[in-house]
Amino acid sequence: MGVPPLTHKELKCVVTVGEVKETKVTSGGAYSSSSDRETPLADDAGVDSPVRPQGSKKSKRREKGKAPVSEDLSEVKSSVVKQLSLMEEFKIVKEKELLDEREHREKLIAIREKELQIQQELKDQELETQRLIKEMEIKAKEREMDMKVLDADPSQMSESRRARHEKACEKIYAKWFT
Repeated sequence: MGVPPLTHKELKCVVTVGEVKETKVTSGGAYSSSSDRETPLADDAGVDSPVRPQGSKKSKRREKGKAPVSEDLSEVKSSVVKQLSLMEEFKIVKEKELLDEREHREKLIAIREKELQIQQELKDQELETQRLIKEMEIKAKEREMDMKVLDADPSQMSESRRARHEKACEKIYAKWFT
């Protein structure tokens, strides 16, 4: 009795011209080949499962349009999910842009209102300043006239005029110097 025959999962031999390639099936179901040492195995640490190209039969079926319906549906579903995801991301970005634009507009409106308020305050201050200047000019004129009355020579005045002048001088002294 010799060596028991190997199962398909344990060992597969592919004969090519001038060389033999061995392909082992690991416990996880992944293949390793002596000619393809860079393909990671599922048993390797950090590798979930290898990504392999489609087989030739599957490719030919697809080209002829005879791919199984489940494959087509899964691809369509995957494509639709990707598109929906992109549309959702686009929607979120657009909403953020609109929100940012609305906030910017509101800030500009607030700034403009503040500018108008400041301009109005400046106008009010200017009017108040002009009013105070006018008032000071009037008081200066009034003081000047009062000083002329005080500086008048009473010796040249009649008695009644001198009496009125003395009363006026008393009022002026009270007004300006008390």
